[in-house]
Amino acid sequence: MKSRVIIISLIFSLVFKLSAFAHDGHSNPVLAELNDYLMAIQLMRIKDSRAADIFKTWQELKFESWEIRRLTDDLNLLINSKDVMEQIGKTKAKQKQLLKECRMYFSELVQQRPAIHFSIDESIISIWNSPLIEAQVQHFKVLLVEIQNKRNSAANISLKSDVSDEILFWNKQISLAANSTRYTFVVFAPLNETLETNTLSINDELGNATSVKIGLKGIPMRDARYTLLPSSDNLTHVLLPSEVAGASKKVSSFKEAIDFSITDKESGKPLAVRVEVSDAEGHKYWTPIKGASYAIDRDKKVGWRTTLWDNQPGPFFYLGGEGKLGVDPKGKTAKIYHGFEYKTAELEIPDDGKVHIAMERWINMPELGWYSGQTHIHTTDLGIPVQFSQYWPLVSQAEDLNVSYILTLKGEWDTHAIYANEYPMGLRNAFSTSNHLIGYGEEFRNNPYGHLAFLGLTSLIQPISTGALGEVGGPDYPANTAILDEALAQGANTIAAHFGNFRGAKIGQIKSGWPSSGFEMPVDIALGKIQIAEIEGNDGQTDVWYDMLNCGFKISATAGPDWFMKDTPRVYVHLGEEPFTIDNWRKGLQQGNSFITRGPMLFFSVNGAQPGSTLNVKKGQMEFQVAAMALTPNDSIPVEVLYNGEVILKTSETSFQVTLEDSGWLAVRCDGAHSNPVYINLEGRPAGRPEAAKKFIQIIDRLTDWVKKKGLFDNENQKKEVLTVIEEGRAVYENIVERARALGRE
Repeated sequence: MKSRVIIISLIFSLVFKLSAFAHDGHSNPVLAELNDYLMAIQLMRIKDSRAADIFKTWQELKFESWEIRRLTDDLNLLINSKDVMEQIGKTKAKQKQLLKECRMYFSELVQQRPAIHFSIDESIISIWNSPLIEAQVQHFKVLLVEIQNKRNSAANISLKSDVSDEILFWNKQISLAANSTRYTFVVFAPLNETLETNTLSINDELGNATSVKIGLKGIPMRDARYTLLPSSDNLTHVLLPSEVAGASKKVSSFKEAIDFSITDKESGKPLAVRVEVSDAEGHKYWTPIKGASYAIDRDKKVGWRTTLWDNQPGPFFYLGGEGKLGVDPKGKTAKIYHGFEYKTAELEIPDDGKVHIAMERWINMPELGWYSGQTHIHTTDLGIPVQFSQYWPLVSQAEDLNVSYILTLKGEWDTHAIYANEYPMGLRNAFSTSNHLIGYGEEFRNNPYGHLAFLGLTSLIQPISTGALGEVGGPDYPANTAILDEALAQGANTIAAHFGNFRGAKIGQIKSGWPSSGFEMPVDIALGKIQIAEIEGNDGQTDVWYDMLNCGFKISATAGPDWFMKDTPRVYVHLGEEPFTIDNWRKGLQQGNSFITRGPMLFFSVNGAQPGSTLNVKKGQMEFQVAAMALTPNDSIPVEVLYNGEVILKTSETSFQVTLEDSGWLAVRCDGAHSNPVYINLEGRPAGRPEAAKKFIQIIDRLTDWVKKKGLFDNENQKKEVLTVIEEGRAVYENIVERARALGRE
C-alpha cells in the first residue's frame, strides 16, 4: 500500500507541472491563468456553445475539487490517505484538461475575429487593426488579447488600462515562460450611444513598453438583455426576459394603479426610496411597476429568485422618486423608507391611488461630518441581491448609502466560477453621485484560514480563493498573510470578514466548507496584516473583537451585510472637515473614526478624543471625561460604557467621568449601535490580557492540526511555510501572556 501512495504522489506531481509560466514566489500562475480565462468564458458562453462546453468542464473540475474535501471532511480521511491521493490526481488531470481547452479555444478565436496582439522579444510590439468596436447599449462584447513571449527566457509583464466604466480591463501582472503564449480580455459594456476611448498598456521588467488605443461606439439596443438563472437541468442556460415565466414586467399603462411621487421635504426634489405595499390580510404587492424601479421577492415562481434569495425579507421594491404600481389601491397600506436618517412614512393609500409624500430627515449626518457605508456587498448579473449594472445605483440611493463596496469573489456557486465581477477594482464613476459612491473591491476566501475583504485595490489579487473555494484543484496555499501583504502593497484596507466566525458557529471539526471560517485570523492580526474587523453582518462576533482588543491590538470595526440587503447594519465614518471622497472615507474607516449601527446615531469621545484615538497617560489613577449620546428618531436612549469589554456604567447622561487604573480601551454601545474604542495607554503598562490571548492560542493550535492532517499542498515546502507563519503568530500571543503575567494581570 505504501508504494501505491508514492506512485500516486508522483502522478500528482507530474500532472501539476504545466509549462505556460515561470512560477515565482507565492503566486500560482496556473490558477491565475485559469481564473482569467473563466471570467471571459462565463461571459462568452451566453452566445457561444463551445464556450458553454468549456464552462461545463470547469463544473466537472469544481466537482472533483470538492470531492477531495468530502473525503477529508465527511469521511475524516487524512490528506495523504490512498483514496484522497487518488482523488487529487483526478482533480489535477481535470485541471490540465480545462487549461488545454481554454488555450486551444482562445488560440483559434484570435485568428478568426478582431483581437489585440502583443509580441515580446527584444522589445514589445503591438498589432491592433480594429480600433473601433460597436456594441449594443446594456449589452457586452468580449475582445481577446494575445501575448506571445518569443524570448528564450521568462518574461514578467504588467497590463493596465485607464479607468473606464464602459471599456473594462482588470489590471494584472503575468509571468510567461520562455516561448509561450497567454490570453486575456477586454469587455465592452456601453452605457450610452456615445463614443468612448481607452488605452491598454503593457510593459515588462526590462523597461520595454507599448500601448494600443481602443474605441467603443455604443449603438441602440436591438436585442433584449439576457437573464441567467439557476436551472436543475442546465446550469448555464440563458433566458431572455420574454422567456422568464412570471418575471417582473414593467408596462406602459395600467387600468388601476398606485401613483407614487416621493420627494425630499427640505429640497423638494424627487427622492429614491424603498417601498412595501400590503393589504389587511398581509398580502404583499410589488409588481408590475412603471418607472425607475427594482422589485424583490422570495416567491419561487415570480421575480428574480436565486438560491440565496431567502436572505432577502421581501417582497418590496425601489422607486426612483416617481412610479406606478399596477394594483388596485383600495385597502392597501404602504411603508416608505430612505435609509437611517429619514423618518419612515407609513400610510393608508387613498382610494384614488395618489401617494404624494415628502420624506423628512430626523438628522443630517453629513452636515455633522459623518458618512455611512457598507464594506461587504455582493451583486451579480443573476440578481444577487440585485443586478449591478442596471439597479445598484438606484438601490444605493434609495438606501441612502454614502459608500457601497461591492466585492468580487469566487467559490460555491454553480452558475458562475467568479461572480460580483461585472467591473474592475476601484470607484465606479458612472454609477456614483456626489453623495453616493460605489466602489469595487475583493473578497479573498479560504474557509479554514478565513475570508478577507479588500477596499482600495488597483488590481484583483489572484487566485481570488485558495483551497476548496478556488474550485480548480488548487492548494491551501499561500497562507492568508501573503495575500494580505499583496493587498497592503496596493494601499488597500484589509478587513477580516465574518469576524470571529469560528467561535459563533460553535465549530467542532474544521472543515473546508462554510461556516468553518477564520482560524488564521488571530495569526494575521498578530502579525499586523489586518486593520479592520467585520463585527456586524454575516456571522460577525462582537465578543471575539473584544478579546482581540483585550490582547492590545488596535482593530477598528466595520459592517458588511454580505448577501443580505434590507435593514442591514452600516458603518458611519467621521471625516470632520475633510472632503467626502472614497479615499478619505477609507482612511477614516481604518483609523476607527466610526461607529456601527442598525439605526441609532451614536456619538462618543473621551477627553475630547474621537474613537480610534489613543490617550497616553502617566502612572497613577486615571480620570477621564466621557461624552456619549445615542439618538433615535423619537428620542435619546441609554448607553452602556465598556472598559476592556465589561460594562462599567449604564447611563442616559451625556457627559460623565470614569476612573480607570490600567491600560485598555473604552467604548460605548446602545441597543442597535456600537462605537469604536478610544485606547488608553498607561505609561509602562502596555495593554494585553492573558485570558484573551490564551483563547487565540487554542484557535491557532486547532488550525495547526488541520494544516498538518487535512490541508492540501502541492509540496512539503508549502506546508512548512504555512506552519511557520502560524507559529510566528502564536508566538505573539505567548508573549502577550508572559508580559501580562509580569505586569500582575494573571
